[in-house]
This record gives sequence, C-alpha cells and structure tokens, in this order.
Amino acid sequence: MQSCLAMLCLLGFVAEAGSQEVSPEPGGEWVSTYLEPYRSLEMSPAESGIIREILVKEGDHVIKEQPLLKLDSETIEARLAVAMAQADNMGGINAAESQFKLEEQRFEKLRSLGRDASQYELDQQEATMKSAKGRLTEALEQKRVFQLQADQARAELERRIVKSPIDGIVVEIVKDIAEPVSPIENSRDEYLIRVVKIDQLQAVAHLDGKWAGRIREGDEMELRLDLPDDEEGGESVHGVVEFISPVIDSASNTVRLRLRVDNSSGLIRAGTPARLMIPGAGTGGGKGS
Repeated sequence: MQSCLAMLCLLGFVAEAGSQEVSPEPGGEWVSTYLEPYRSLEMSPAESGIIREILVKEGDHVIKEQPLLKLDSETIEARLAVAMAQADNMGGINAAESQFKLEEQRFEKLRSLGRDASQYELDQQEATMKSAKGRLTEALEQKRVFQLQADQARAELERRIVKSPIDGIVVEIVKDIAEPVSPIENSRDEYLIRVVKIDQLQAVAHLDGKWAGRIREGDEMELRLDLPDDEEGGESVHGVVEFISPVIDSASNTVRLRLRVDNSSGLIRAGTPARLMIPGAGTGGGKGS
C-alpha cells in the first residue's frame, strides 16, 4: 500500500514538472518556432556569361555594395576603351573651334568696313561662319555620343558584377570559375551566391487566433532556445514583435507573428529551434504593452 502511494506521489511530481515546462505562466502557452537569419538573399548575375572571378569565399563577412563575383567582360572592356579614347580626342573639336573663330573674325571685319564691303561679300562670309559653327556643334555632339557610349559600356560592366546588397556573411557559393551562367535558366531555387544577415535574427510563429488582440507590435516576448543535448539548454532570449498580421487565417484560425532578436554578439546560431512563450490572458501581453 505504501509503495502504491509513493508511486502516485512520484507520478504527480512528474506531471507537475511537465506542466510547468509547457505553461510557465497561468494561461500561457509555448509555441514552437526557430531563429532564422533576419535577411537571406540569393543572388545571380543579370546577364549570361562565364564566371571570370570569384572575389569572396564562404564564411567571409561582406559589406553592402562589395563585389562578390565577376563575369567575363573582355568585349565590353574593349568597347569602353575605344569609346573613352574617342570621347577624349579633342583634335576634331579644337580644329572646328579654331575654324569657327577665324570665320567669325572675318565676318566681323567685313561688317566693320561698312559700305566698303559689298552685301554679297558680307552674306557669303556669314554663311561660311555659320557653316563653321555647325561643324563645331557636330564635333561637340559627336563627343557627347562617345561619352554616352562609354557610359553604356560602364553600365554593362556593372551588370556583370554581382554585389552584396547588405552587410552580411557569405554562406554559400554554388558555382566555380569558368562555369557558365544564364539568368534565363535561374529560378527561385537556383542562385550563385547566398548572403545572410545574422547580427539580427527573426522568429516567425503562427498563433491561435485568440491571441490576436493581446499582442501588439513593439511588445517584447520571451524565447527559450532548444539547444542540442551536448550544449547547455534552456537559455532564454527576448525578441521584439515587428509584425503581427491584422488578419486571422480562417482555415487554421491562426495569426502570423514575426519577432526580431538581437544577435550582435553572434552567440546564437541561425536555425536554432526555439519555443515562444505566449503570456497568459491575465498578463496583458508582452513587456512592451
């Protein structure tokens, strides 16, 4: 009889301990989620080509606008060099400008003679002067065209360089130097380089619709990390509610919640599973409410 009573007490103790883990506050709940990179960007070149150079390796920290990968661009570089040389060539412009000034001086000299110069000579010189001015204008416009061609070539070169759109870490490089790439073949699941931002993490959870009005953006909520058995478990962190859907999904009766978690220390590994503590009805929501 005594052994039966002891067994019942033991079972009661285990049940009580289990209930504390699942619902640490009266009326509260734990919801499973995981901590993922705050941003994860998969990138590919905008044009087809052959990979000429990979400028980073997996694990490298990169900054926004840092070049990551370059495609072959010899033809465009040659075209740029020609356009720049033509744009910088001032010989034609200088000659046209000198000729225009000379014809302008002749016209002004004839006009200063008054009646000593015939109207025919004056008209003829004016036409010659305007023709010289037209050649100068044409030379200046041609220089502008060469400059535009150079700008176009530079833009094409930029499109053949993959740059990081964020500060982050390179976590995956799919192809190697000399391999061909084509944006036509790329789909959502096909990319060349993936960069993630992990100094901040995010957790997405789908909560029972009953919590929709009790949690607001800006609230602070607790997350308990589920670490592997060989690591110390039960560590708690806090996240800030960045978004809670204003719409309850009718099929599942849930609302989508997204939290931002500071990871500037880098101690939390992205992908770590966690449990989000939903406070009980009597607590009035998160710390920020």
